[in-house]
Amino acid sequence: MRNSEFIALTILFSFQISAAFTQPEMTQLREINEKYIKEEIDARKKLELAIKEAIVNLPKEKSNILKLHELWGQTTKIKCRLAILDSLNTDAETANKYECLANEYTAEAHFLNGTY
Repeated sequence: MRNSEFIALTILFSFQISAAFTQPEMTQLREINEKYIKEEIDARKKLELAIKEAIVNLPKEKSNILKLHELWGQTTKIKCRLAILDSLNTDAETANKYECLANEYTAEAHFLNGTY
């Protein structure tokens, strides 16, 4: 009997928690997340272009450019994971993650653009 009471209370509270946000708040959160996701996509496209241009301008360094990109990607993944620890499982998690990724992709592109 206790398990069924616990399940019933859990379901009841989960509905109340999801109703805690008003429609305007949910819309605003979605818009914020979409903004940072778009920034990440744009930054990634610019990075891909910077990689291609760096290889064209420094063809002898192609393997180093690609290796650096691979290592930078690993670093970015870890760095952004650590950067958003305080926002994990919160409404800000998605925006913080994509903002961090966008910033890191932009930094890598800026570095590559400055090498030739």
